Formats: sequence, C-alpha cells, structure tokens
Amino acid sequence: MASDTDQEDFSFGEMFEEPAGYLPPPPPSKLVEYTRPSPLDPRTIKINLLGTHPLWGHHLWNASKVFASYIDANPQTVRNKSVLELGAAGALPSMIACAQKARRIVVTDYPDADLLQNIQTTVDLNFPRSPIISVAGHLWGHNIENILELNGNQKYNVLVLCDLVFNHSEHAALMRSVLGLLEKDGRAFVVFTHHRPWLVEQDLKFLERAQSEGLVCERILEEYTGAMFDDDPGDERVRGTVHGFVLSYPVIVADQ
Repeated sequence: MASDTDQEDFSFGEMFEEPAGYLPPPPPSKLVEYTRPSPLDPRTIKINLLGTHPLWGHHLWNASKVFASYIDANPQTVRNKSVLELGAAGALPSMIACAQKARRIVVTDYPDADLLQNIQTTVDLNFPRSPIISVAGHLWGHNIENILELNGNQKYNVLVLCDLVFNHSEHAALMRSVLGLLEKDGRAFVVFTHHRPWLVEQDLKFLERAQSEGLVCERILEEYTGAMFDDDPGDERVRGTVHGFVLSYPVIVADQ
C-alpha cells in the first residue's frame, strides 16, 4: 500500500489558468456630453460610461435623454422634491434633477462596485461635493431600509425608472421597490423603449401590474428618437420610439 507521500497529486494546479495577457483588457470608460437647451445652466452634463457591462450600464439610453429633456421642460417635476432613480446606469435624469434644484437625490443601481463607482464619477464630474446627492446599491424588491435612510427615513416624492421594463423577470421585484419607496402623493415616472418589438405586450405588463396594485397610470410623452442599435431586428419605428408614463396613487376626495 502506498504511503501518503507516494500518492499521486491529482490537483490541476495552474493547468486551466489563463496566461497573463490571454484575455483582452476591457474597453476603457468613455465620457459622453449631454447638451441642455440654452440658457439652462449648467449647459453641458458630463456622463461617464463604462466601456462594457453585462447589465447594460455602459449605454446612455434614449429614454434617459428624453426624460432629462422632460424635466428641463417641466422643472416642477423635481424642484424641492426628493428624487430616487432606480437602475440609473448613466444617471442623466438624476444630474438634471440636481440642476433643477431637487431637494434630495438618491441614485441607485444594482449593487456592483463598477456600476456604482461609475455613477459616483458622473456625480463628481458635474456636482462635486454636493451634499444633496447620494449613490447607493439597491437590489430591486429587497432591503429598502437603507434607501429610506438616505432620505431621512421618508419615502420619495419622485421615482425615476428609465428603460427598465425590458427586464420582464424582474417586474415583480421592481414593483415591490416602487410600492415600498413611493410616497402616497408621489409620482413614479416610467420611461422606456420597446427594444424588442415582438415583446411589446410583455413590456407593458409592468404597467398592468402597477394598475393591479392600485396605481393610476397616465401617459405623459411619446417621442421618436431613432433606434439605439441600428442592426437589431424588428420594426425600427417601434425600436426608435420612447414612451413615458407616470404612476401615482389615486386621489381620494374627502366627503363634503
């Protein structure tokens, strides 16, 4: 019988480790500038984007640009209000909310270090040392307490959801966050494009879910921007149109 010292070593060691330089480095981050209409100040918002990311956080989505324009045209949407952005990626609407004098802004995305650091970079580029903006990780449907703490343990006046409804498997979790974080007289803005025209009905099920939870759903905008990705399949007009809705709790009229 072989002794312990005679036994073969069946560990694979470094056999399957990739040699240094085998994989190409990830693309570098890039800076994108968003120009606001004159005479708004600041005129230019700088958005830092990751070179690539599996959660699509490396794009400045058309829905975000359209809603940023909507805020600038309707500053009362955010002025002197608490604003929470979910799945922020480039966080353009949050930057516009700050420019339009929101009272408190919390910018969230999936709790991934690269995503959150990228958002923080964008904040620092535009509003360095601002005391009203916080960046935090948030997994939809879970642990809303830390997000509430960032607003003095109060729910938010405004929720921003830009290009999130394509993630059909997460509709229920996303709705839990909306219901847990939206103030009773607040409004949640849901802005999106049907990137896959054959899945329009599935995208819209998020709005149906909101209505089933007692929220009122109202269309606020529809704008053709052109498709995000020219080579994607499906009707380009569908892929290139941004839709916007606002969700709110029904107004209860007191008895006279």
